[in-house]
Amino acid sequence: MKDNPKSYMFTKKYNQTINLKVKPHTKYVTLYFNQVDYDGKHKKSTLYATTYFLATTGQTATIQTPAGFTFKDGSTVRKLDIKENTGEVLYEVKKAPFKQQIKIYRGYYLLGIIMVVFAVLDVLLVWIGRLIEK
Repeated sequence: MKDNPKSYMFTKKYNQTINLKVKPHTKYVTLYFNQVDYDGKHKKSTLYATTYFLATTGQTATIQTPAGFTFKDGSTVRKLDIKENTGEVLYEVKKAPFKQQIKIYRGYYLLGIIMVVFAVLDVLLVWIGRLIEK
């Protein structure tokens, strides 16, 4: 950085301090998520998703699996330490178990159920209103 000294001459004194300001290297990191299926004894790997993000060298990024998938150990979150040579990272993911998929999408399921209940109530109230008018 421009405030840093261009040169420094060390003397025989102890405890000499030099303050240098540095700016970490910023770069894009590409993540590849391969869906892994086991067909008997054979492993089949298919590219499922690709994403990228801007990171700084020395940063620890939190990586989330695509919705409905887990890492091989069953988790959905990993930490990734960004190093100078980190550019492309490959993760193997598998379909989440059915119970876990329900948890992931439960908000959508609940919204759908509420919409159906309101539609049924609307039809029921219209029918009751017509009975009362007669």
